[in-house]
Amino acid sequence: MDIEELKLEMPKIFDKVKKDVRKIYGRHRAGLSLGIIKMGMYRGGFIGGMHFHPGTDILMNKTPLEIILREQSYEIVWAYTYHILLHEYIHSLGVLDEQQCRIITLRISEKIFKDQDHPAIILARQGIGTYFPNLPLIYAPPDLKPDGNSIEYIYDFDHESYDYYS
Repeated sequence: MDIEELKLEMPKIFDKVKKDVRKIYGRHRAGLSLGIIKMGMYRGGFIGGMHFHPGTDILMNKTPLEIILREQSYEIVWAYTYHILLHEYIHSLGVLDEQQCRIITLRISEKIFKDQDHPAIILARQGIGTYFPNLPLIYAPPDLKPDGNSIEYIYDFDHESYDYYS
């Protein structure tokens, strides 16, 4: 799988995230957009994604996506994408506290996937760096800000947003 194939699959993964959150957490939101941008990585960690409350954009860091696509199996890539989208979707629902968001992400992942060895549960429990062994310094934008990098939006990301216009 490459980044182009993953971008086509992201709306389907997000549909599952929304369905799972509604089922377990009882909350829902429509009208979100997904953008992919190279935010880089730095020694000791990286940002997988972000949501700026109360906005409608979820941003995913393309740098670790490219690495995980190159180094991990489809199952890990899928789980990583699911995990990032789930975490940022929960933020978009108004859960601004990072620790609370992590707890809710783990709780939902455990109730949906059941198998404690499922990569989505491992990511939620151990952190997004879990499947990035020996994380090297790949690239870090000046002052850790992605200035000068453009955001690539995923077409037709939040299907439900368009249902009102049918």
